[in-house]
Amino acid sequence: MLILSVSEAKRQIKDLVEQVGGRNQVYYITRYSRPKVVMLSVDQYESLVQQVHRLQDELAAISATLDASPDDDAPIWLPTPAGGVRAFQPHRPLSAEARDAIRRAAQMALTQRNRTVEHVIQDGRAALDRAREEAIRDGRAIDDEAEAVFDD
Repeated sequence: MLILSVSEAKRQIKDLVEQVGGRNQVYYITRYSRPKVVMLSVDQYESLVQQVHRLQDELAAISATLDASPDDDAPIWLPTPAGGVRAFQPHRPLSAEARDAIRRAAQMALTQRNRTVEHVIQDGRAALDRAREEAIRDGRAIDDEAEAVFDD
């Protein structure tokens, strides 16, 4: 690393370009005794930019991993039959998949908690109607009983 003033860099610009480009020399250019710019080769600059991009990608991947992986020490909140919730903390280590499955099941149970028998019956009838319509549309069922008699 070499330090030059702006006025000296102006006088030696051709030589500086050769030294920086050919020998990968780096110059700090100062103005009023304070560094203002750095002169380096295109190869050095591109290498630095690539390193910065690679590090940014690695940091993003680490951040995504940390965001995606739940805290293994945090309890899982399970619904209770009385309408409350209780903390579940396994005594043995669980795989991430098992912990995630327990969390999903607990969340599903919490969302289903306030459903009445009528809601379940309505959903069942709607599911049967959808399945029947899909079977008719796909040709796996007949829409009308009269149609079955005439086509047999």
